[in-house]
Amino acid sequence: MQFLTANIVLYIRIAFLLWLSFMLLKNPLALTNANFSILLGQAMRLPTIQVTTTNPLFGLIAVFLSSYALSDLVPLLSENIPYFENLVPVRLMFNFVLGAFCISSNYGLVANNLVFTFAFLEIWLNFLIYNNLKTEKYTRVKTYLEEHGEELRKTADAQVVPL
Repeated sequence: MQFLTANIVLYIRIAFLLWLSFMLLKNPLALTNANFSILLGQAMRLPTIQVTTTNPLFGLIAVFLSSYALSDLVPLLSENIPYFENLVPVRLMFNFVLGAFCISSNYGLVANNLVFTFAFLEIWLNFLIYNNLKTEKYTRVKTYLEEHGEELRKTADAQVVPL
């Protein structure tokens, strides 16, 4: 039995995104001046963002992040596993491209410590989700084959026609 299943990691990701949107509305300086974000930005030689608390873009970003989180909550509650099996690799690719763009570009609106930190955390969480989804899929297939293996063999043998 796994400690962290894909569902648990998805709930953690949803809670993280909702917390992030709350912090953007309540105290954005706590996020922009977070030690982890500054350290990761300096390690990648990215510019550090200096912001004011009255910036209206924080509200817009908070709305987008909360809708991003809630768009995962509905399929998760309906146990739509194929949705996540298809979506998580696309998210990984997008966040890898975003992280690579942050590292290789000088475009300060996107290539900064906050965007890179967000992409880094998204890559980490989506890798956890992806690995757990693959493990759970293997377990489901193995269980199905153990339960229905004889039926599948009989069906396959019945379809074989000797020449």
